[in-house]
Amino acid sequence: MSFSQTNFAELIPQVVPDIEKFGNAYIEAASEAAMFNVNSGWYTSAEAKTFPQFEISVLSNVTYVPNSGGDFELDPSAYNSVRFEDGYQSKNVASIFGSDKNLSVFINYETDEGLQSLEIELPPGVDNGDVNVLPTFFVQGSLGLIKGTEVKFRYSPELAIGDISTEIVGVALQHEITSWLKQEDFFVNLSGLVAYSSFKGTYHIEDEEPNNEASIVSDMDAWSFSLIASKNLAKFTFFGGLDYSMATSVSHFQGVYTMPEQGEQFQDVLNQIEIENKDYGFSGSLGLNYQINHIKTQLMLNLQKYSNISIGVGYCFGE
Repeated sequence: MSFSQTNFAELIPQVVPDIEKFGNAYIEAASEAAMFNVNSGWYTSAEAKTFPQFEISVLSNVTYVPNSGGDFELDPSAYNSVRFEDGYQSKNVASIFGSDKNLSVFINYETDEGLQSLEIELPPGVDNGDVNVLPTFFVQGSLGLIKGTEVKFRYSPELAIGDISTEIVGVALQHEITSWLKQEDFFVNLSGLVAYSSFKGTYHIEDEEPNNEASIVSDMDAWSFSLIASKNLAKFTFFGGLDYSMATSVSHFQGVYTMPEQGEQFQDVLNQIEIENKDYGFSGSLGLNYQINHIKTQLMLNLQKYSNISIGVGYCFGE
């Protein structure tokens, strides 16, 4: 196939919507997993600190992605001009957390010379072996203010674990509802929390070509809203929460699609395409922390579409 300047101009408006549709489905598992990950671990108690009580912690969130997140169904009939080599029957193809299925699609487009086809090899996923997880590590601080209000922040510089690099900045505000009421009227403490996180993830895609540094860079804005209950028993605090998460991510694919030599010009266009994913979901959280003197350890389980475990250790000032 000759890939002339004329063909290139005719190809763009026909196939870019298909590339965007595929990219949205390919990155969706990572987008959802990242949303639930960065929105986890914000609280360990419904009881707010008082000023100037302060806590600094080192935390890790580990989100498990089940096998169902490793692929998705690609139905050519839902696209404008995509087909497999053997026709238009649906097939499962690798998502960003999948493995290499060695599949290509063919994009048909009209030119003055008639119907032409461009072959694009579909990308594999990140190389995480048999178990797919999205881990994050960060420092988190909490400061008590006034009237049952507590402000929190978290930060992680760019950290690389395997084929995934992450960077996080976040802030949250928690308010204890029971601080306005008589404590003896309630068996537990109750509070509400609103949190915002900015997340940047870089996913390095496995490729047989050693010089091909294929990657996906995703920037996410995530919000969470939580209703929290907790109960202190001796040195233990048992807590749980109902959480609602929402997030918007914008991703760029860099060198992810393998193109024929004639398609090098088109590769530059693919690298400039922005893929937007919007996600939301509910989750439930259960956890406990144990404090002895000024040292606190915590364990939290988040039950959601992509479940998450949060573990951490912190030091409390002014308590």
